Amino acid sequence: MTGLKSMFNLVTGFLLILVITSSLPAQPFKLRQELRESEQSDFVYKNHVLKKAPTPNQRLFDITSYQLNLDLYPDQFLLEGAVTIDGKCLGNGLDHIEIDFYQVLTVDSILQEGLTIPFDHQNNLISIPLHNIINNDESFSVTIYYHGNPQEGIYQSFVWGNHSSLNTPIIWTLSEPYGSPVWWPCKDDPNDKADSVFINVSVPPDLIVASNGILKGVSTRQDGLRTYHWKTGYPISTYLVSLAISNYAQFSDWYIYSPSDSMEVTYFVYPELLNAAIEDLSITVEMIEFFASVFGEYPFINEKYGMAIFPWSGGMEHQTITSYGSGLIWGNHRYDFINAHELAHQWFGDCITMRHWSQIWLNEGFASYAEALWFEHVNGKAYYHTYVNQWDQIPLNAPLFVKDSLNESALFSRTVYDKGALVLHMLRGVLGDTLFFKSLKAYASDPHLAYKSAVTEDFQRVCESVSGSNLEYFFQQWVYGSGRPNYKAIWWTTEKGSWETTLEITQINTGLFKMPLQIVLSGPSIETSYTVWDSMFTQRFQFVTDEKPDKLEIDPDNWVLKTLMIESQEFSVSQNYPNPFYPETHIDVLLLEDGKVIFEIFNTLGEKVYEETAYLSSGHNTFIWRGETNQKTKISSGIYFYRIRVGSKSITKKMILLK
Repeated sequence: MTGLKSMFNLVTGFLLILVITSSLPAQPFKLRQELRESEQSDFVYKNHVLKKAPTPNQRLFDITSYQLNLDLYPDQFLLEGAVTIDGKCLGNGLDHIEIDFYQVLTVDSILQEGLTIPFDHQNNLISIPLHNIINNDESFSVTIYYHGNPQEGIYQSFVWGNHSSLNTPIIWTLSEPYGSPVWWPCKDDPNDKADSVFINVSVPPDLIVASNGILKGVSTRQDGLRTYHWKTGYPISTYLVSLAISNYAQFSDWYIYSPSDSMEVTYFVYPELLNAAIEDLSITVEMIEFFASVFGEYPFINEKYGMAIFPWSGGMEHQTITSYGSGLIWGNHRYDFINAHELAHQWFGDCITMRHWSQIWLNEGFASYAEALWFEHVNGKAYYHTYVNQWDQIPLNAPLFVKDSLNESALFSRTVYDKGALVLHMLRGVLGDTLFFKSLKAYASDPHLAYKSAVTEDFQRVCESVSGSNLEYFFQQWVYGSGRPNYKAIWWTTEKGSWETTLEITQINTGLFKMPLQIVLSGPSIETSYTVWDSMFTQRFQFVTDEKPDKLEIDPDNWVLKTLMIESQEFSVSQNYPNPFYPETHIDVLLLEDGKVIFEIFNTLGEKVYEETAYLSSGHNTFIWRGETNQKTKISSGIYFYRIRVGSKSITKKMILLK
């Protein structure tokens, strides 16, 4: 999902537009930043009271289907509903069920097997006794009748709105993460997908209802209301059930997925935005074709892909019917990255849903990364790297796993979206393109996960199976761990017939990271690339070239989320040994080329007590100091500082003389 607060206000002043072949990746990125920050703000406001986890009772049964029968009266802000819930027992001795339903709406009655039954509606839960105690795999069915104005609680999961100068009604829902029970009773757990959902919505005759799945028909009632009959036969989580209702203009395209078959791609747009929408959304079928080639076939191929315009700030990946903000329609492809993001959710989020909200990076990180893949497909690899690199604009040091799944600020943070995408980028760097894309496709089609739910360990298992590598280190440090590697690197080159370059990398972060690093040595007539694995506090690597390099780069394509300080070194100086010492100590000096070296000793007052000048050859050399002045006078115990000078550069270290 993507979000934006007051789209027209935020984009005022942007004069550049994003076109499909744009060479300005900073433009979509700047818009992405605003969307991320706005989305986080929207959800903190929207869901500050919509916090829950499955109750112990809800873990004892599984939902098999919902049938929503809803009558909507926009002039009265009135919803009258009857929702039939079918399920089965997962254990033994189930005597009642608990259904989520916020008390902003009134429950009128509940029927079971045609009989009215008592119920208790407290703490936003309906407790419904069953006629008989049921056991494992036995079924139940109840119908809940209710009415009211879902917006009275200001939850903004169900909204009565208007658009255009004529104040035409627009009725819309957005239930992520905890908002479904604001407008219909359900077991609101993303892990419990209903096998099918029937959505029958009756509205005034000038309105059109867009919803999930296939439109089975439209009928007219005696009271003049028109009923739209939608059905989805694919498993679906409650937060992905959607309504978008207005005086829509409709147009369609077709995704041709075989020589003999195709799927309708249908759009529901405000009439006043029709021409601009036809242009902006014309790219959608090409996006489906591309993502199908990367992830595997569009997962809801027997139903549809649709997009419905609504007045929210961004987009929401409702299953088979993405809700797309009216402010995103410009007629110039400015927001194609949002189109790509929401479409990719059909694979990652809708077909495979995070099992718990704590694992939301499996939804949002994957969809964000799909944006970069789309731009790589359209504009090339260099554009891909530029697009990815711009995600690292803030520390992004928190774990991807959200420990407090009721913390909306964390669930919809840029850590989840941008670091989540960067983790996939890094995994691509670790595995290489062939194994990475093979892993993505295997994950999307895994029979244990497709149309079900997943946690990080499921994705890790698939990647390990495809690659044959143990990736425990990778997922632990990047999904569950915090921080990033902070590399400090120095390098020098010595001549030994050929040229030997030494690279010393130190991790100055709290915990150690294990990652491959690309090293590039270059000079007037050479450019050589190596890959090293860095995993220790300090490691040294040697590279041999026929010519002397004048430049060393570490991870130039930014495959690793890191900080880096790198410098070349003309000489190095060891810590003296032994230390403390008496009667003498040794100090090693490594020179990259022949030259004059000045060796000096100072006391704590800054007074020079010894000095020696030598002309040394390149390579390793050793100074020996016997604790005396140049006049051979022994000096007292204490702290001293030794300084080595080569040309204009110097290195100073501390030592202790202890008699």
